[in-house]
Amino acid sequence: MRVERKIKNFIKSLKVCTLATCKNNRPRASTVNYVSEGFTLYIRTSRKSTKVRNIKANPRVSVAIDDCGKTRLCIQAEGIARILGKEEAEKVVNRYFKKGRKHKKELVDTIIRIDLKRIMFSDYTTKKLKVYKFKVKNNRLLLTSIKVI
Repeated sequence: MRVERKIKNFIKSLKVCTLATCKNNRPRASTVNYVSEGFTLYIRTSRKSTKVRNIKANPRVSVAIDDCGKTRLCIQAEGIARILGKEEAEKVVNRYFKKGRKHKKELVDTIIRIDLKRIMFSDYTTKKLKVYKFKVKNNRLLLTSIKVI
């Protein structure tokens, strides 16, 4: 599917997203760096961060990915987040995160994995806005609706 490839490439081409978490009906939006593999995002953060505490209480998250209008594409997504254990986190760090960058260890001691479950992809590149809605199953997109505005 052409749109699926376009979405994967868009996610992979960017490195920053807004991650929304919630605990006790108190939402929190955080701008974070990420790396992706298909429709899975990995975020490196501190285990003491509010986002980690919120995910432990409520693993349902929302993610917004855009490039400030450069391509006229954007994504709103829902997903399930989990904090990776030490062994799995080390594999992710070794595979995806550059070693040259120095951070204080306590600022990047935790990896969050987000498996995207629903994606709304807005494409403003044509004369009319196209909004695609998908469910993610087995790292593939299942189209649920298309709206042309």
